[in-house]
Amino acid sequence: MLMRRALLLALACACDTPGRDVPGPRVDFNIGGISLHASSGVVVTASGQLTFYLSDQPDTCLSLRFVPVGTATTFSLKIAPPADGTTQATIVAPRPAPAGGQATGTLVRATGGKQDASVDAANGSVAWTANADGSVVLTSIDVGFAGTTDRLTTAGLTLTACKP
Repeated sequence: MLMRRALLLALACACDTPGRDVPGPRVDFNIGGISLHASSGVVVTASGQLTFYLSDQPDTCLSLRFVPVGTATTFSLKIAPPADGTTQATIVAPRPAPAGGQATGTLVRATGGKQDASVDAANGSVAWTANADGSVVLTSIDVGFAGTTDRLTTAGLTLTACKP
C-alpha cells in the first residue's frame, strides 16, 4: 500500500514540475488573462478525429491520464479532418462536434483538476503534417478567441502521439 501511494505521489508531482519545451519554436501567450508557456504537446487520434493539446505540463500525455496537483493550463483543438484528405481545417465557434474540415478548441486553466478559467476558440485556421510514427507537425496555427482580440499564432510544433 505504501509503495502504491509513493508511486501515485511521484506521478502527480511529475505533472506539475518544470519540464522540457515542446519541440519547435517557443510558445508563450496570454489569451483573455490566461497565460500559457507550452512545455509539451501531443496528438490524440480517436474515431477519425484528431485532438491537438498544448500544455504547460512537462508531459501532456501523462497530465491527460492523471489530474495534475497544482495549476495546469491546456489548449485543446478537436479536428474533424476534411474528407478529401487535406491536412488543414477552419477553426469555428464551439459546437458538439466539428464537421469535416472544421476544428473547435478551448484554453483551460485548472487547479487540482477544477477549472477556474477558460476561453473558447472562435475563428482561425490550422494546418498539419502527419508522420508515420503517429506524431504530427503543426505547420501553422492561427486561433482567435471569443471575447478578446488575443490570438495564438505559431508554426513548426511537433506533437507526439498519445493514447490517454
